[in-house]
Amino acid sequence: MQQRHVWIVLVAIVMLAILPALAGEKCKYSTQECLDHMANKMKNSGFVGVEMDTDNAEGYAVTKVYPASPAETAGIQPGDILVALNGVAINKDNDDALMKARKDWKPGQNVTYTIKRNGSARQVSLTLAPWPADALARAIGTHMLEHANADNPPPSK
Repeated sequence: MQQRHVWIVLVAIVMLAILPALAGEKCKYSTQECLDHMANKMKNSGFVGVEMDTDNAEGYAVTKVYPASPAETAGIQPGDILVALNGVAINKDNDDALMKARKDWKPGQNVTYTIKRNGSARQVSLTLAPWPADALARAIGTHMLEHANADNPPPSK
């Protein structure tokens, strides 16, 4: 069964909090601690405005671009493949280097992606924005569901 991961944005702080859950491991925080931690860290981190499928061998496939987001302003489109971030290759095997590259993202900071569209690669620069309330709530809510599922597994048949 192919495992599909959807990430709201490439933000290291979010990745540090949710990566264990995405990998099938339980988050190291209690549910309330995790909620507080994510809210405090994410509200000051930079927002790109994409959702992605990480099950792509070339990079991360953009599945959604948020309207009026930095990604939309920069011209990123659903179907684009993000292959590098500030020169760091984007793939599942490179998560540590990507987290390091995104560690201190803040609104107003410029970042550069290398994207593939229709087989052609090009550079796309964008300026990170503050997290919109709805995207922040969705990212946190998605991870809180991971906690609920881990804390209350379905009964065995």
